[in-house]
Amino acid sequence: MSMSGETRRLVVAPVAEALASLLMMTVAAAYGAKRRADALGHMLERRRAMAALATLDDHMLKDIGITRADVRDAVSAPLGADPTRLLVLRVSERRAARQLARRELGLG
Repeated sequence: MSMSGETRRLVVAPVAEALASLLMMTVAAAYGAKRRADALGHMLERRRAMAALATLDDHMLKDIGITRADVRDAVSAPLGADPTRLLVLRVSERRAARQLARRELGLG
């Protein structure tokens, strides 16, 4: 190989490495921004669901296994928290308590 080819390789290699590093950092930043935007979208969607639940009357809430207090507690969770988790937990707890009571009474 000629001396000029070797010189070109010595000059181009660090530039190519720097460009590759810059590209990787840009891709990582874009991916992080997308994840944050997705999380914000999910949070807003859950908050809209809570607002819709708040408009239901008490009988409708009872039909789906929650109370107005459950909705209020879920909405009062910190902004980044998933309010639907609390509702799922409350419904699960009530369902388990009913099943346990039936077993204790021998109703199966």
